[in-house]
Amino acid sequence: MSAVDPSALKLRGDGILHVTLIAPDLDAACTAYGDQLGLTVAALQSLESELAAVLGLVDLAGAPVAWLANPAGEAVLRLVEDPQARQLEPMFRHGWLSLEVLVADVDALVADLRPPFRMLRPPADLELSPAIRASQVLGPCGEMLYLTSIKAPVPPFDLPMSDERISHTFIGVMSTPDRDASQAAWAALARHPGWAFETRITVLNDAFGRDLGDRYPVAVVALPGQCMVEIDEVKLPDDSGLEEAREAATGSDEPSVDPMDAERRFAGQHSIALRLAALPVGLASAGWNLIGDVQLGAARHVGLVGPAGEHVQLILDC
Repeated sequence: MSAVDPSALKLRGDGILHVTLIAPDLDAACTAYGDQLGLTVAALQSLESELAAVLGLVDLAGAPVAWLANPAGEAVLRLVEDPQARQLEPMFRHGWLSLEVLVADVDALVADLRPPFRMLRPPADLELSPAIRASQVLGPCGEMLYLTSIKAPVPPFDLPMSDERISHTFIGVMSTPDRDASQAAWAALARHPGWAFETRITVLNDAFGRDLGDRYPVAVVALPGQCMVEIDEVKLPDDSGLEEAREAATGSDEPSVDPMDAERRFAGQHSIALRLAALPVGLASAGWNLIGDVQLGAARHVGLVGPAGEHVQLILDC
């Protein structure tokens, strides 16, 4: 790959601007996203020390970074290389669970996927609405993708539609031990109360060996730019059943949890970047931990960690 000037990046205007993944092998991840999903390398750079602090990646300052752009030329995915990152599929931990990515035709897209992508569930209409059709896929860094086609409006939610093969992340999906606490935190951040309900999450039932009809407490909170965060309350298998559940889900008996690696960060989804007009008040009392606050160019960048361990990079206009 040849380097491109990062200052020339085209970012989305509002909502979820881009997502940061931790990639054990940067070149392999870029190749997989390029060859199979049609993303292109928009820029190569090293992780700046100030930004590393905002992202909670201080030890990765200077690490290789690749920006990937969608067919519209928007840089929607940032990959930060960490060869020491440990693999654990996101169903088996709290924090970020998945990226819900807008696509035109999920059936056609999934039919073309091959390793290192792995389909977990085939395309199907969601219980929430037959206008939403999605497939769950694991990506090259261990991240989970909900590849989603929106075929019609789904009130009361304000959801985007696209005729691009792949567009952008419009929902960040997270796993939490306490839906109400996480919903309160995100309501304070987004200044939107959200909606709470229960629904089936088949990919989790598959992973945990549960009945496919089992339902989970869920909330969604609206974000700017036709984006949302989905909050899934998930009771993880206890330590004694974690490996058994993972092996049933993956068909692998390779150990995924090494007690000696507890301090190593996870590969896969690390953060979403969200543009807001200003920093809301009362975030600490709502459960957010501020870990970084710097001015970079014309924008203020704030790093936050939520109640379930989810990381958010806020990009503020003032």
